[in-house]
Amino acid sequence: MRMISAVACAALLSACTPTTTKTEPPTSTSADTATTPRPAQVVDHVDFNSDHVQPRNISVWLPAGYAPDSGQTYPVIYAHDGQNLFDPSTSYAGVEWGLDEAADRLIAADKAPPAIIVGIWNTDARWQEYAPQKAVERLTGDTASEWLGPTLPELKGDAYLRFITEELKPFIDKTYNTKSGAEHTSIMGSSMGGLISLYAVAEYPDTFSRAAAVSIHWPLAEPDGAIAAQASSVMQAYLETSGIDPAKHVIWFDRGTETLDASYAPHAERMEAWFRANGWPEDRALFRTYPGTDHSEAAWAARADEILTFLLTE
Repeated sequence: MRMISAVACAALLSACTPTTTKTEPPTSTSADTATTPRPAQVVDHVDFNSDHVQPRNISVWLPAGYAPDSGQTYPVIYAHDGQNLFDPSTSYAGVEWGLDEAADRLIAADKAPPAIIVGIWNTDARWQEYAPQKAVERLTGDTASEWLGPTLPELKGDAYLRFITEELKPFIDKTYNTKSGAEHTSIMGSSMGGLISLYAVAEYPDTFSRAAAVSIHWPLAEPDGAIAAQASSVMQAYLETSGIDPAKHVIWFDRGTETLDASYAPHAERMEAWFRANGWPEDRALFRTYPGTDHSEAAWAARADEILTFLLTE
């Protein structure tokens, strides 16, 4: 168990070093023709600045056929841990989610509409930025953690969401052909990224309508620690005061059964019971289990088609 905790802690807290290349957003040229559709591409915005959090890279995936002057607009998915989504050379442990390939497959098969995916790279403050701040602030008593230290690190979840909603989203909507309304805006992430995705919908219910919380890290810190013992109760107490609404929002929750995900079952059961008791039917708050799968980019890549289909279709 201690070896699993060490590996999981590294995954929860780690950040890849940003690359130094930059690609400008696509522009129209005389060579563009209706018979030569543009291929899908990733546009990197390096060291995107913020007044709320530290700079980070932003990787924007544009679907095949995207053209700035076409008049076509696209739904947008904001995805955390952006360096892990499209490129194995920047991804944790060299394994990517393959969200670009998954989106290509779905679009080509008419199983999902073309969409823009905005990958938000993490930083060395990953836990601080991805922790659901108002829920964590409800913790009482002993909050010492083998993973986090004797005291909680400075919480930056609210600042991170201000960065996304006040700085990044306006930039994306201005720079790219987006459908900017909440009904066309989703947010997703894995592990701690799942927690901040749920928190984003709860804090900004008029900005995001859908979220995918993949292998969501319900314990907040190590699964057998003092923080985990309070995790479900503080999350439920927070959600009861939030703007989350089964009439407005649809949320995907999932977990595997191996490695770190093996510890999630009792938390997921308590959280599912809370959602059902608060009016969320199964098609508005999905709780899925993937037997035999672990807490890894490879596991999440294997179900990327399902997750994207959920986010992009009614």
